[in-house]
Amino acid sequence: MSFLTPLYLLAGLAVGLPVLFHLIRRTPKGRQVFSSLMFLQPSPPRVTKRSRIEDWLLLLLRALAVCLLAIAFARPFLRSQDSLDGDKVPGRRIVMLVDTSASMLRPKFWETALENIEDVLDNLKQSDSLSLLSFNTEITQEISFKDWQELAPDVRKSATLERVNQLAPGSFGTELGTAMLTAADLLDESVDDQVTEQKLIIISDFQTGSHWETLNGYEWPENVRVEILNVDKNEAPTNASVQLIANESTSDDSVRLRVNNTTGAEHEQFKIAWLDEFSGKSENSQSLDNSLSVYVPPGQSKVIRAPKRPSQVVPQRLVITGDQQDFDNTCYVARRDPWEVNIVYLGEENTAGPDSLRFFLEPVFPSTATRNVTIQNWPPESETPPVDDQKLTLLIIGGAPNKGQLAWTRKWLADGGQILFVASTQEQSAALYDLADTTAEPIVEGDVIDYTMLNSVDFTHPVLAPFNDPRFADFSKLRFWKHREIDLKNFSEHQVLASFENGSPAIFELKVGNGRLVAFASGWNRSDSDLAVWSKFVPMMNGLLEYLGDQRSFRPVYFAGDKITPQEFGFIEEKVLLKSPSGEISSLGNQESVQLKHPGIYFIGTSEEDLTNPDGVRFAVNLPPDESKTDPLSMDLLSSAGVPITNITTLTNSPPPDKVTERQLMNRELESKQQLWKWLLVAAICVLFFETALAGWKQRQPQPVV
Repeated sequence: MSFLTPLYLLAGLAVGLPVLFHLIRRTPKGRQVFSSLMFLQPSPPRVTKRSRIEDWLLLLLRALAVCLLAIAFARPFLRSQDSLDGDKVPGRRIVMLVDTSASMLRPKFWETALENIEDVLDNLKQSDSLSLLSFNTEITQEISFKDWQELAPDVRKSATLERVNQLAPGSFGTELGTAMLTAADLLDESVDDQVTEQKLIIISDFQTGSHWETLNGYEWPENVRVEILNVDKNEAPTNASVQLIANESTSDDSVRLRVNNTTGAEHEQFKIAWLDEFSGKSENSQSLDNSLSVYVPPGQSKVIRAPKRPSQVVPQRLVITGDQQDFDNTCYVARRDPWEVNIVYLGEENTAGPDSLRFFLEPVFPSTATRNVTIQNWPPESETPPVDDQKLTLLIIGGAPNKGQLAWTRKWLADGGQILFVASTQEQSAALYDLADTTAEPIVEGDVIDYTMLNSVDFTHPVLAPFNDPRFADFSKLRFWKHREIDLKNFSEHQVLASFENGSPAIFELKVGNGRLVAFASGWNRSDSDLAVWSKFVPMMNGLLEYLGDQRSFRPVYFAGDKITPQEFGFIEEKVLLKSPSGEISSLGNQESVQLKHPGIYFIGTSEEDLTNPDGVRFAVNLPPDESKTDPLSMDLLSSAGVPITNITTLTNSPPPDKVTERQLMNRELESKQQLWKWLLVAAICVLFFETALAGWKQRQPQPVV
């Protein structure tokens, strides 16, 4: 047995007091008064050689109580061979979170993070367990608790540093809150008797764009403490960033940018310029003749239009200069040509009133910054449309075609053309069977009393999928006064997008040869339906135009870390090629997702020729905008979310403990785990209780008269 505070054992010398009290002769209680002694003063009892102990049991009980109290205050503990084994000594369980987001690309930040990691490893004891996690928008467990325990104690530090040296800041965003929750759950679920402390150490720059908000509402484990190692010394507070808001066409006026400046910035004046892709490094390749000066006060942002491109080159990058941090100074812009849309309408040419289908086409399909729309009528006397068949995007049939028009349309549809057919009358609707080259069935007018509505809608179809949301899925306000009932049994490939209350198809798609035909059983003219004034009509028709026109849709912006599929760019082929900014080409399935890992210009196509074609499909990827919010995150926000933050200065600056100090700490851990002093106090109280009862009983016994 060993003692944590052995000096308290000196209190055991007090065991001599009960012996002394027992040797003192006390005045007998049985007294007989004699008249001859009444004038004499009584003398106190004295210890003499003839004094002897009268009650050995009470003496032993009182001495035992004193000894138990002295031993309890000395804090005893048992030191066995097992407890001296380093693998079985209680230790700390530590999770170290290392930030590898884009904001850690700032100068000296990653070097400081590596120094902090090494300091943490130097302060670990043999009995401690460590798990290493790296995080950005994703969380990766680099070393688990099991991996740490399987390593020999003398190689743990070197093995960990070797794994850390393989890490580096990337281009992804920061999910600090999610990473902290994952680490806290990892610590909370691994509690056992061999753990004296659970600690989470976070090494990050703690910028305001780190997304800590997920900690709100989370009940932080009581036994998990948090230590902060901030690599941001705020030596370069000015960080201006430029972010792409919209890139709608090739014109410079359509490229809108947002310029941000940090709160503690020391500079307010910046320059934005296009980069010459064929020059050297970015700092030497700015087109200063076309640069744009921007004034942005600290803590504010400003939306501007991109400067004019140099005429001699086709740049794809914008750069901002004048700040102290350049990791987010480049903005990539993919050049996009507007979509040339050629629509031909075959039907009546009266555009004067709302009872004409043709009347609504210009308002429904306007030209925008991303497309140029041309709508032309097909003259009745002409057997060919006014647009070359290779440039024709969509043919809308709202009237009865003549034989020549019907023959041309049937061949164009079979070769891959796209048709929107509107069944305007019972007789005109018969052309639908001629276009599909199938046996005709009788077409009748729908029996409508007052009005009818849609009974079912297929939200899985690409045209109607955008409405598959509780906010937009209500089609109950759409009314139809007239419609045609069309039997689809003779069409080999068809899909009903929507049907009326009586079950007849309202909108359906036919596949004819290599082409597609979408038909409406009722027109959008005011005498047939409320389609033209329906709030969802314009987005539905434009979605139909993009679907039939095979237009590849783009998100407004793409960021590093986003995932894409070839299908969202309009590719229907089974295999698609993707070329990254580094030149690496990967093959993807049509619905296979891939993560965009680096900023730059990406190319996507079905062949390697498509990847080098100037008119091929390309898109720009930039850093997540929140990574540019480099103002320091207040630790009070984490504390208000319930995170118990401890002081970290002693962790990084204190030297490793020597053997004597480490042994003392080990003794303290053993004693705090065993807590034998509590049992000794209980035993002392029991002894005193028994002694008191015994002394009281003896007190009540009759004494002999002296």
